Amino acid sequence: MHDSLYWLEALGVAMMRPYGMLLILPLFTVRSLGSSLLRNGLVFAIALPVTPLFFSLPLITHDSLIGWFGVLCVELLIGVMIGFVAALPFWAIDMAGFLIDTLRGATMSTLFNPSMGMESSIFGVLFTQILTVLFLLSGGFNLVLAALYGSYDILPVGSGIRPSSAMLHFLQSEWLLMQELCLSFALPAMLVMVLADLSLGLINRSAQQLNVFFLAMPIKSALALLLLLISLPYALHHYLVGINQTEQKINTLIPLINGAANGG
Repeated sequence: MHDSLYWLEALGVAMMRPYGMLLILPLFTVRSLGSSLLRNGLVFAIALPVTPLFFSLPLITHDSLIGWFGVLCVELLIGVMIGFVAALPFWAIDMAGFLIDTLRGATMSTLFNPSMGMESSIFGVLFTQILTVLFLLSGGFNLVLAALYGSYDILPVGSGIRPSSAMLHFLQSEWLLMQELCLSFALPAMLVMVLADLSLGLINRSAQQLNVFFLAMPIKSALALLLLLISLPYALHHYLVGINQTEQKINTLIPLINGAANGG
C-alpha cells in the first residue's frame, strides 16, 4: 500500500509540467479535444515515461503539505511557460486572420474556434486549422515533447524558479516575434485591401451615384483570397521555421527560469 501511494505521488508530480504545457497550448484545449478526460489521458501518457525519475527525490518523502503544494505549483508554472513558447505561432496566425477579416468588413461573421477555445473570425478559424495540420505533420509536437523531457535535465524538480532579467527579455522578444508573424502573414492581403479602398474612394468621387459600400466587401474579399492563395506557401514557411525552432527556444528558456543566465 505504501509503495502504491509513493508511486501515485511521483506520478502526480510528473503530470504537473505536461499538464501546464497542454493547458495553454491551443491544439489541446478541452473544447478542441471534446473532453477533459482525453486531455488528462494525454497528460498521463506523457508523464508516465518520466515518473521513475521522481522515485529518488526527497520531495516525495517529506510530509510538509505546503512544500508539496509549492512543488506542484512550480511544476505547473514551468509547463505553462513551455506551452507559451509553443503556442505563439497559433496566437499569431489567429490574430492575422482576425486582422484580415476586420479590414474586409467581416468581423460580424464570427465562429467558435475550438483550437483557441473562443470566438474567432472566419479566416482565423481557417488559418488555425491549417497551422494545426502543419504543426502535427511537420513533427512540431514531437519537438515540444523532446524539449519537455529535456527540461527535467536542465531544470530538475525542486530546483525552484529564480527568474532572471534575461528571461524577461526572452519573453519580450517572443511576444514581438508573435506580432511580426502576424503582420508578415496578413500584410499582402492588407495591402491589396487598402489599395482597393483607395480605388473605390476615387471611383465614388467621380461617380457619386454609384454605391461603393455594397461593392467594397466582395471586391476586397476576392482580392484578399487571391493574394492569400498566392502568398500562403511563402507565409506558412515562416511558421514552419518557427515550429522547427520550438525545441531550441524552449531549451533556451528553461535555464533562464532557473537563473542560469546570472550564474545560477
